[in-house]
Amino acid sequence: MNTRISGSMGGGVRQQAAAGRTLRRTLTLIVGTGCLSGPAFCFAYDVAAATAAANSAVCADAAPFYWEIGGASGAPIVSGQRNGGAGTPTYTRTTTVPLASASKWVFAAYVLERYNGLPTGTSGAEIIDALDMKLGYTNLNDLLCSYSLTVSGCFTIGQNENYDAAAAGNYYYNSGHGQYVAKSSSHLNLGNKTRNTLFSEVDGYLNLGPSFSYTNLPLSSGLSGNAADYATFLQNIMNGTYVLSGHLNHTPVATYPCAAGLTGCTPLGSVDFHYSLHHWIEDNTGGTLSNGKTLSVGDGAHSSPGAFGFYPWITADEQFYGIVATEGEAGEFNDTIPCGRAIRAAFLGS
Repeated sequence: MNTRISGSMGGGVRQQAAAGRTLRRTLTLIVGTGCLSGPAFCFAYDVAAATAAANSAVCADAAPFYWEIGGASGAPIVSGQRNGGAGTPTYTRTTTVPLASASKWVFAAYVLERYNGLPTGTSGAEIIDALDMKLGYTNLNDLLCSYSLTVSGCFTIGQNENYDAAAAGNYYYNSGHGQYVAKSSSHLNLGNKTRNTLFSEVDGYLNLGPSFSYTNLPLSSGLSGNAADYATFLQNIMNGTYVLSGHLNHTPVATYPCAAGLTGCTPLGSVDFHYSLHHWIEDNTGGTLSNGKTLSVGDGAHSSPGAFGFYPWITADEQFYGIVATEGEAGEFNDTIPCGRAIRAAFLGS
């Protein structure tokens, strides 16, 4: 959320993903597996183990939540709910929740769809740096944007537009990077968009489901939506509907430790995920989240967890997606990430 993977090594990640796809597609149908596209495309998975993991101790702190896992098309392969204590809400596939930073993946998809690929030229390079959290705008406060009427107003209210020269060119997780290029007339030129007109703009390229809307104006954190519609968004990445499908491992950026002279550059404690185009690559060597929970070595999945706990992911080989959907307090991702990873590992038998 350092640089183990530079641009030259990104090809290695893609080769590993391709090898993984080939391996899974040569598996024969055995007990506990399923076929997504006929016997020639069978993938080993364990529905019962995934369900057990969702109801295990590792997911207790994430409850209540809804969860599901699916393939590149069709209905979920497995899904379930875990309730919380008395008086807590119940979450279903159609419960709309704040997506918070899960909005970042949608923003990246919009940018690449709008440009039909990676944006180019000087302004394009700066847009990519914004999506990689390297542009130096590290001070945006999402709450202040709720008092703004436009994308530009969200960027200029309070001290949201503060620029940190020490962070420019270095990774620093904040919605300010994306908001700068969104409002800038020399970049995305969305400064005069309101919540409704901003959504119309993004939806015009992505054809998002009906539960999606901008309930706040930061493009990197302002969306709300439900698991059903977000699942379709993930499937459109996996099946190649969106241009982003071919760029999930674009020039991965190191996220921990912070660059010299910077502190607080990542919300994930000492977990050393990489970052690429407004989503995480879960290739960490280990690490401890900010709530003290330890993560095992990562499996290379792509993800975009939100502050309030919404946790979507796609496996490294792009064959399966998963979602944990809930609305907790800020920082709830510290509980849903370990939970979702446990469910994924159990499902894949890893």
